[in-house]
Amino acid sequence: MKVKALILSLAALTLAALIGVAGPASSAEPGPKCAGGDDPTKVTVGIVQMIGCWTTTQADGADVYHARFDRQPAYGSVRGIDMNGFLLAPSTGNVAASTELEVNSKTWTIRTKQASTNDPAETRLYSMKVPNVNEPTLMGGAPFTVNFTAPKTGSFLLEDFRLGSNAAWSKVFDGFSPVGDVETPVKLLEDGKGSMDFTIQLSGIFTLKGHPQSTTIKIPTAVGEGAKIDGFEIHLAEIDGIKLIDIRDFEAEYSAEEKKLGGSADFSLPFMGDKGVSFGFEIENLVVTKATVGVSGVKIPIGAPPAGFITALNGGFGFKQIDNYFVLNLNAGATAEFGPEVPTPWGKLVPLEVNSNLKIGKEGQDFYFLFDGGVKVFRLPVGNVYLKIHTNSGVAFGFSIGIGFPSYSNNPNDPFYIGSSVDGWIAKNRFQFEGKGKVRLIGLDIFDGRILINDKAAGACWKVTFFDGGAVYEYGSKEVKTFGVSCGLDRYRENYPSATHRGVAAASADRPRKLTTGTREVILSARGKGDAPRFKLTSTDGRSFKVPRGKDIVRTKKYMIVVDRKNKVTHVAAAGLANGNWTIAPYGNSVPIMGVKTGKALPPERVQAQVVGKGLNRTLIWNSRGNPHTKLAFTEVMKGGYEQPILTTDKVRGRYRFKATKGGHYGKRSLRAYVIHGGTPRQITIEDRYIVKRPAKLRAPRIVRAWRNVYAASATWRGVRGAHGYVAEIAVMKNGKRLTSYRRVVGAKRRKITIPQHPGGGLAIARVQALNADGVPGKIGSRRFRLAPPKSLTLRQAGIRSAKSARRVGGKVMLRTLCPINGHCQTKVLLKLGNRTVGQTTFQQVPGTYRFVQISPDSPKLRRKLAQGRLNRLRVVVRQHRIGRKPVPGLGATVDNL
Repeated sequence: MKVKALILSLAALTLAALIGVAGPASSAEPGPKCAGGDDPTKVTVGIVQMIGCWTTTQADGADVYHARFDRQPAYGSVRGIDMNGFLLAPSTGNVAASTELEVNSKTWTIRTKQASTNDPAETRLYSMKVPNVNEPTLMGGAPFTVNFTAPKTGSFLLEDFRLGSNAAWSKVFDGFSPVGDVETPVKLLEDGKGSMDFTIQLSGIFTLKGHPQSTTIKIPTAVGEGAKIDGFEIHLAEIDGIKLIDIRDFEAEYSAEEKKLGGSADFSLPFMGDKGVSFGFEIENLVVTKATVGVSGVKIPIGAPPAGFITALNGGFGFKQIDNYFVLNLNAGATAEFGPEVPTPWGKLVPLEVNSNLKIGKEGQDFYFLFDGGVKVFRLPVGNVYLKIHTNSGVAFGFSIGIGFPSYSNNPNDPFYIGSSVDGWIAKNRFQFEGKGKVRLIGLDIFDGRILINDKAAGACWKVTFFDGGAVYEYGSKEVKTFGVSCGLDRYRENYPSATHRGVAAASADRPRKLTTGTREVILSARGKGDAPRFKLTSTDGRSFKVPRGKDIVRTKKYMIVVDRKNKVTHVAAAGLANGNWTIAPYGNSVPIMGVKTGKALPPERVQAQVVGKGLNRTLIWNSRGNPHTKLAFTEVMKGGYEQPILTTDKVRGRYRFKATKGGHYGKRSLRAYVIHGGTPRQITIEDRYIVKRPAKLRAPRIVRAWRNVYAASATWRGVRGAHGYVAEIAVMKNGKRLTSYRRVVGAKRRKITIPQHPGGGLAIARVQALNADGVPGKIGSRRFRLAPPKSLTLRQAGIRSAKSARRVGGKVMLRTLCPINGHCQTKVLLKLGNRTVGQTTFQQVPGTYRFVQISPDSPKLRRKLAQGRLNRLRVVVRQHRIGRKPVPGLGATVDNL
């Protein structure tokens, strides 16, 4: 018995805490008095706390509290009851004596009624302390009836109000004017708190895809305190009203004391893909006046697939208005790495590193981002640099550089040294620098050459009579290939048998050797013992070549001789080597020759290629001679010389589908073909010219549907072929203008948006546009729909419409219930099979809303039959009433889709 008594005691304490037996209202300052001079007291049921002047009666063993409006404390010029920080007052002063608020402590019902009868009475709601500190401000709209059951936990919508054109609220929000022609929800929250959810329309920098968008500002209230606005918060999912920057997860807080809006967001520049960087900002007069960013230790991708990564970003930026749109005013520094890592003797490194100012440039209608100075190539400072990141995610650059291999240093005495001005691109995890400049080989000056540095190797080719000579360094290797299989030179062959024993010379001063060359053999390389040999070549028909005794290089128009001491090889390159019977004789003071190789010049390259197709979907078709050790690289060259890769392949012929580069470089383009032999640029040609037009706007999405379920408004649509995403909005219009516009940009696979807290009202419109490859919205698909039932609807009419909406969805029945204005609807939905109830659900519905309900039979057997469509006599009955009133007779209808 003691345990049972203890349990009952605890239950009583818990109930008392929830009901909150009437007690004195607490306040730090003396508050208003009741009409008779007494202090008001607080009554609590569920989440609702009310301060007023009460009398008590008994009903069914429970206390029932009554608060006549003419006896309530005066707040300014208005007498009323403080309900969770809102002031509940009579609809007019004339009826104050005859109307009251009734609270049942057992059933937790709260309603306004005539004092002498049970008939409902109308009331009005006021905001206290905001916007006027000394005088309550009427929440606009017609009088309404309070009639609901207080929930135990959570939140509760009391009523929706239209504020109209009240200038006082604009002053509160410091320029962010609430939309008075849409409904403002008033919510009751736990612990005697509440909120007013104001809808504001944002333009200027806050637009999305060219149109203003709406958001919600919450003003909190508390019982005994009224409303307070030390500040308010704004949250937007995405903003693109500023050229060149996309802002996401925008969260700002307004400081009433400082009169400024500040906060944080993630911003993404056009080349950064989906990953953004957080920044802090301040806003005055709807313009971001100050923004700062400072991040490091990150890897923010540039493009997708990435051309590189920003590893740090510091500085600030703001926005300025030009020709009715806002542009980015950037003042920031960036550290970035571009291109895939390449192996070096001491580890991997990236080809380009940047630590410089990040600026903005513009060519025609195309914006680009410019890294100004502070660029390193293979960790070497470079001069005369430009590095542009175009808004279509491509990276173009050019610089002057001196670099030696394999040391990766500015050392002209390296085996292979390039001093050149080059232009290039980085994209799709590849890079390529190309240009013409000075080449040094083995510390010696060579002809001006054609330079190619890509993600595999650095190579150079120079002309020797009718063929090219060259050198190439493959990253990570230990040596430079001089006159190797590159620049049109084929594989070498041993021209005569090597020594029969290891270490025995194949040719020496006292033992010259004979060899024969065939057609197109144009290079001879002799390997010495311990050093590069020096010798004389003589043919039976009188041709001869002499390696100089005191020089390491000879260049003429007809031949070239290079003595490579480091690799102990001497090269003779000449067209005159072909088709001869030769004698090779080392000089008397030369080291013996240990082996001789000769190489052929490949036939001239022949490449035929073209680009076919329309729009951004193109096909590359090519055919080539197909020389060995050769790759073909194709790029598209756009206006201004801007270049982007298409394909690198070792196939002789083929077809390849690709997406033409999108962005601002539309118009005439060229197809450039690189013949890359052994890592060197043997031939570069323009193979085709074509035009890429700006992508057309896409058609409108079909079958747009939209609805509001209690507070949440949703829209769905059918997809559009070729869409790269969608911009969808749910808007409230008046006289052709948007009062509110909740806009969202979603991906190509999404077909639905939901605004969880959309204000109520009359008609709304859902609009959806497909985005093309450039993110430009297409034609509009739309659907008008009601946000709330008509205000003239009666409970009986609402029940009829609710029942008629029932339809089968699998093993369940779905229907949309309607609750008219003037009080919460106590709703019961029954599934009837004949006269038998086989399933039911009950709930309290917010006035002026639709609610989607799913209900199924209790019996598994009946659920299976329903799923099969075999319950033909199944009906839905909807019963609705308001507290203190007789229920409307149950209104039934058969279920569709059976």
